[in-house]
Amino acid sequence: MKKLWILILMLPIAFYGQNTSSQQLQKKADSLSKIRKFDESFLIWEQLQKNKNDKNFSLYSANYLYTKAMDEVEKGNYNQAIVYFKKALPFHSKIQPTSQNKKLISDTYLELSYCLDDWDEVLKYLNICYSYTLKNLPKDANVYRSLVDIGDVQRRTRNYEQSIVSLEKALKLIYKLAPKDYEELGYVHNLLAISYSDLHFHNQSLHHYTKSLELHIQSNRLDKAYVVNSANNTIWENLNYGDEAKARELVAFLNKNFYKWYRQKEFATTDVGTLKNWNLHFKSLLYLSNLRMNVLDKKESIAKKYLDSIVLVFDNYSEDRKKKDNTMLLSRYAYENVFLFKPIDDVPNSKNHIEFNLKTLQIARKSESKHDELVACLKLANAYTRYKKYTEALNVIEESKKIKEPFFNASRFTIEVLEATLRYNLNQNNESKLVFLKSYQKLLAKQRTLKNLKSLHYSDFKKFNSDVFIRNVLNTANIYFKSYQKSKSKDDLVTANNLYFIVSDMFSEFYQKGKYNYRLNEFNKEIASGLLQTQLLINPNDTKKIKAILNRIENNSSQHLWNIFESKNSQNLKVPASLIQEYNQLVFEKNALMHSGEIKKMSAIDQKKVIQIEQKIQQTTAAINKFDAAYQTFKSNSFDVEKVQNKLKKNQTMVKYVVTDLNVYAFVLNQDDIQLRYLCPTKTARTLTQNHLKNIRLIDQNYVQSATKLHETLLQPILEKHPTTSLIVIPEDFLNYISFESLQNKKGQWLIKNYLVSYAYSMKLWDILQEKRISTSSNQFVSFAPNYDKIPSAQQNRGLRRGNLFDLKEAKNEAKVISNLFKGQLFLNEQATKSNFLQSTTSYNFHHLAMHSLMEDNYNESSLVFTNNQKVYFNELYQLNFPSKMVVLSACNTGVGEHENGEGIMSLSRALTYAGVKSSVYSLWQVPDKETSEIMIAFYENLKDGQSKDEALANAKRTFLEKNPMKNHPFYWAGFVVNGDVRPIDEGISIFVYLGIALLIGSAVFLLRKKLF
Repeated sequence: MKKLWILILMLPIAFYGQNTSSQQLQKKADSLSKIRKFDESFLIWEQLQKNKNDKNFSLYSANYLYTKAMDEVEKGNYNQAIVYFKKALPFHSKIQPTSQNKKLISDTYLELSYCLDDWDEVLKYLNICYSYTLKNLPKDANVYRSLVDIGDVQRRTRNYEQSIVSLEKALKLIYKLAPKDYEELGYVHNLLAISYSDLHFHNQSLHHYTKSLELHIQSNRLDKAYVVNSANNTIWENLNYGDEAKARELVAFLNKNFYKWYRQKEFATTDVGTLKNWNLHFKSLLYLSNLRMNVLDKKESIAKKYLDSIVLVFDNYSEDRKKKDNTMLLSRYAYENVFLFKPIDDVPNSKNHIEFNLKTLQIARKSESKHDELVACLKLANAYTRYKKYTEALNVIEESKKIKEPFFNASRFTIEVLEATLRYNLNQNNESKLVFLKSYQKLLAKQRTLKNLKSLHYSDFKKFNSDVFIRNVLNTANIYFKSYQKSKSKDDLVTANNLYFIVSDMFSEFYQKGKYNYRLNEFNKEIASGLLQTQLLINPNDTKKIKAILNRIENNSSQHLWNIFESKNSQNLKVPASLIQEYNQLVFEKNALMHSGEIKKMSAIDQKKVIQIEQKIQQTTAAINKFDAAYQTFKSNSFDVEKVQNKLKKNQTMVKYVVTDLNVYAFVLNQDDIQLRYLCPTKTARTLTQNHLKNIRLIDQNYVQSATKLHETLLQPILEKHPTTSLIVIPEDFLNYISFESLQNKKGQWLIKNYLVSYAYSMKLWDILQEKRISTSSNQFVSFAPNYDKIPSAQQNRGLRRGNLFDLKEAKNEAKVISNLFKGQLFLNEQATKSNFLQSTTSYNFHHLAMHSLMEDNYNESSLVFTNNQKVYFNELYQLNFPSKMVVLSACNTGVGEHENGEGIMSLSRALTYAGVKSSVYSLWQVPDKETSEIMIAFYENLKDGQSKDEALANAKRTFLEKNPMKNHPFYWAGFVVNGDVRPIDEGISIFVYLGIALLIGSAVFLLRKKLF
């Protein structure tokens, strides 16, 4: 009996020992799984599951089958892995719902989805995984991983809208649950970019490609293959957008780092599966990016070497791999452009071009991608069209119609627009319009029957805003306009006008609201030209339509200057001056090091200093952001011309010139009216402008003829219909170089005699400058007049211009007189240093700079020259935060510079506006020293009397002409113009005045309360 009792007592001990042993084995198996030693792990689970009566049998079986499946995955036996994963599923409902077991179930569903090749089945298990994990493990990574994979499958099955919804949702989860998982974030941004790109929503695509690359670079993963992939995608998208500078920067980055990464054993080993030589794919991407850049630079021989290198990589692939990898085709699509650089009548080139595209089509037909075959057909048809082989082109297009794709895309749309164009060229007008109609029918978001294109709206479309769609809608509009010019059909004209409106809206979404590039400028000018030409023919007096066109032109023009100015202007009202001063000082320190020599030649110590300064700049920017979150944020509020009209005074007329490739137009605005006027062909205006500027700079007496002719062309059609006394001129392109005051009417009267003239860079910028501002500085005026080493002779002094770095006697006198006039601070001779100028940027409201300036071919190297040849460069001014109410650049050529497409004249005065200066007075040519001094002193005396800036400058010029009748040539007096806010300098009320008023009110209230109580 005693022995039996002892045995009974020992049973739980034995059971406990057995249970402890099982737990240890489980831990051992789990640890092996974590380091992916599934071949050892499943053996332990297999041992544990032998006892079918064990209460944990289901748990052991589920783990055994999971690890067995994962072992097969590691070997590449996916079909066998699927069998094991599916066998594990029935055990899930029988195991205890612990966190670890829930994780096992979630992992099983996710890993199973990776092994399947039927997309419907893949989606089924991914959705199960997502739903189960979200419910049971809401903070587990599998929640967003399954959602990412759902989005990826939807993308691969052409469900792009659903893909974007899933991926955007996943992105939010990752930023919430794993904000430092840069690799996963970069991967999802890349997938989103592809989906947006395939939907032809390229502004979003560019954003996500750029973000993807930033995150992959930020990741610590040793395998940099994803960086190469993201860089290649971002380069391609930037080239499509027209941002060549960014593309070049990224190609240089790739070239610098690629082989360093490529030699690492970890390179291209992530998610590689059974693929062999996966690293070669990324080498071909490097070649592809370089090929694209060399084609852009028209370096045909170098581009050909990169193409040949891609061919060599391709030769290492299996036949099956060649069908799947489209890098070869992408390289041929890019290289094909070299044939377009040569004249159309170059017979050998035309033959080679067509043969090249025929070969590309042969390669594409072996590819699994039907889309690539369609693109190859399009390339070939375009080549035939270029050489006016229209029948051959149409034959290729007919062949392309046999290519079946599950969705309508940009290539299909392009080939259909090409067909319509070809039929128009072959005088098949009705057939052409029918093709257009059917093609646009497919772009509609909601299916309906289109009867014509003249009632179509952009809101009817699906979201399309890529360069391809912009180009095709423009081509369609151009064809309808050509048809009108032949047939004089009003329907064709109205249709063309409507299509120009549609493409204008499309461009508005495409444009990223940053700095312009050549492609944006080309698109915008062509769109503006189409809108203006067609509207003037339809109804030149339709005010509603003219306003709509002007709003579009202003909103679609470069927003770069406006955005930077508005950001700095907003910031200056909120941020302490000391913090802005610190930022400006850092900018100067960095540029001083950078200008001491090229970065490659800099010493290691200086390079380290630059990096440290850049870090300090980032820290200071972050500090500024705490005061003003809008700092350096590009804002793009919609522009409405009626806001400008409401701010114009009764006597003011604003003239906005628009220069297209063919013609010059002007919008003329006052409080009550807006009109659109055709002025002349662009070629005529350009020639007249060049002759006039030549006559001024050479002090040629033929100036009367050129001044009168330009007045007759650019001003007379406006002034005779719009009586006014004050003109606000917004010039464009080469018109920026004209001092309109130097133009003369037929009576021989200068414009300045009867009109006040000021200038603005854009309507949008003029609009914001009209807002009331409170001054934040008690100091008013500061002037600078440096010493220069070169002393002019007496003879040189008589005609001395503010150029060639001669010492400027009159400029110094000018600065002294003006400084005394305003009781301001004067930095003269050796005190007129760059350092003192920097200190003054946030300490004074008004700055007078009587000095030399240097204009360079590279406008970033143009500069203001202070004492001891210390230079303040354009790019330094651009980066500064300079909240001055007015800066007078009493130097030569400060309003001229290189013309940059879509941006304007990159002058020192423009750099000041970038810096936040509200108004500037600058010169349009190399001004004479003595005469400039006389005009400047009179200008400031007029300002002192309370005149507005435009009135003060006009009266100074009038006074000069009265006193100097022998110097009535515009060279002597017309060079200086005023841009921006022209209000009197004492109109702004100092913040200290407001504080004083507040103190007086407070005191009065206090005394009143004291009397009452």
